[in-house]
Amino acid sequence: MKKIILDFSETTKNEIHKYLKDKFSFPEYYGNNLDALYDCLSEISTPTCVGVFSTEGKDISRIIQVFKDAEDENPNLCFIFSKIELN
Repeated sequence: MKKIILDFSETTKNEIHKYLKDKFSFPEYYGNNLDALYDCLSEISTPTCVGVFSTEGKDISRIIQVFKDAEDENPNLCFIFSKIELN
């Protein structure tokens, strides 16, 4: 199983898609938007567990929703959030 840790503590809103592209090794054609994020997450074919940390104070609620939607769609994907209420 592949494990990815996302720590948004040092990431600004303008850097989030670049950060996600790097952490998930998305292809060069990744579109840096929510639709592209969902598409790439939905295509992950290796069992992957993602820990998501330091979301407090970040305006990433739509990204978190994309994570949850992709997890529902893709059986190879699992997200675990540091904030209990997000799980």
